[in-house]
Amino acid sequence: MKSTSKEIFNTLLNDKKVKATTGDDTSFEYTKIPFNIPQLDKITNGGIPRKRFTLLFGGFSSGKSYVASQLCKTVQEEGGVAVWVDLEKSWDSDWMTKSGLKTKEMVVYNPDTSEEAFKAVRNSLQAGADIVVIDSVAGLVPADIFTHEDGIGHSPIAWQSRTWNQMLMRLIPELKHGGALVAINQTRGTMGNVQMMDTMPGGEGQKYFTHCCMHFTRGSWLTKPGKSNSKNMADRMGFEINARLLKDKFGGEKFEQAIIPFKFDGGIDMVETYIRVALEEGIVEQSGAMYYYKDQNFRGMNAVVTWFKENPDKYEELVDATKESYLTGDSDSESA
Repeated sequence: MKSTSKEIFNTLLNDKKVKATTGDDTSFEYTKIPFNIPQLDKITNGGIPRKRFTLLFGGFSSGKSYVASQLCKTVQEEGGVAVWVDLEKSWDSDWMTKSGLKTKEMVVYNPDTSEEAFKAVRNSLQAGADIVVIDSVAGLVPADIFTHEDGIGHSPIAWQSRTWNQMLMRLIPELKHGGALVAINQTRGTMGNVQMMDTMPGGEGQKYFTHCCMHFTRGSWLTKPGKSNSKNMADRMGFEINARLLKDKFGGEKFEQAIIPFKFDGGIDMVETYIRVALEEGIVEQSGAMYYYKDQNFRGMNAVVTWFKENPDKYEELVDATKESYLTGDSDSESA
């Protein structure tokens, strides 16, 4: 006699050989780590997920590491533990402090080999760290490269891809401890006339492991007032970070793009960031070179930024109105 649906259901749940739970089990629940950068929180629907794997990749000097540092900053502000695995040997305490991190409360590993990196990441996740950042996948070097008799000429086919994918196979199960795993990777050129934007060290497999995948590129230059057409590097104050969400499994807005102003002397300019968002929402208006906010008018973006920095109470008012309209999707905000 054929078993009923309920009997089959109970048989599968009570199978001692393979663990199974119902779809509403609390083990599937997760929270998010916000970037606290409105455009990124918008497209990711609140930040990156804990208990999941996030990949941040793009060209050199496109803002990947800085964005990852802001996730660590959020974790620290929430009283959590952030870990940075510095495979590139590029950790800069002064810059990270300037970026808002409490470097005395950061756990930083400087592994020489991918085996050391694996142990650092695995131990951190098992210990309950809130976020572990690998900077970067391109720096993963198997220990065999240092010991092989062929020395520097030793380069077996796809050794980096095999190493990284095997690491992910063993690290993904450790996410059950509650931490977020974030890996930074760089794009590489390809042979032939067609250039792929997502070719990077570690191979194709890493894309299938990701729960969140974001692509970063460097956009337009930010220049000093009155120097918008200048090609002199001395007149450039920063650049726009273009971030696009390519893959998500947590309710983000796939293929949406965020554009964020990044300044060389202090990272992301949050005042200009919120002004740009306010422009999208109609809270600040623009006509040509003129900008308007309530009874105030300005010539040029730099003038708007300066005024809000000199009037912190008005800036807080702008931030509140922007969050209400932009992040909640309430386009009928009273300030709009």
